[in-house]
Amino acid sequence: MDTITHILRTIVPDGGTWLTWLIQAALAVGVVMLIANAISGVLAAIPVVGPTLATITKIIAGRYQQWLTDQVPKLAEQAVLTVEERYRTAEDIPPDQRAAQKMQEALAELDKLAPGLKRDTAKSALEAALARIRPHYEQKAALTPKPSGGRRGQ
Repeated sequence: MDTITHILRTIVPDGGTWLTWLIQAALAVGVVMLIANAISGVLAAIPVVGPTLATITKIIAGRYQQWLTDQVPKLAEQAVLTVEERYRTAEDIPPDQRAAQKMQEALAELDKLAPGLKRDTAKSALEAALARIRPHYEQKAALTPKPSGGRRGQ
């Protein structure tokens, strides 16, 4: 009995993962707008206030779906920042190898944050996040004083 429970715990993810999967499935299938259209059709049949309620329902559902769509880039940025912080002081690894390792770790981190996300979608989201974050890091690096080897003025 213990082994069955252990197997089920390893196979069945926790509640947060289920919620993430549910949100991703709703986005993929377009369930939010599908349900909103069905509800607004029913609401539109109500005399006087029905059309207004139907319009409000569609607007709220559209904004909710947009909010869900915006979460993947934010999660990608979070994954990139997490990996960047881990590798900030790692100068002993060659740059090409470090970039490949950072991308793999960022993909793994994004997979933890948004399980079930397609690998190519995750990779494009990470690349977009890198494009948004990289100028910030370059600007920050330019502002940090570098140790000089000689005296000033020479």
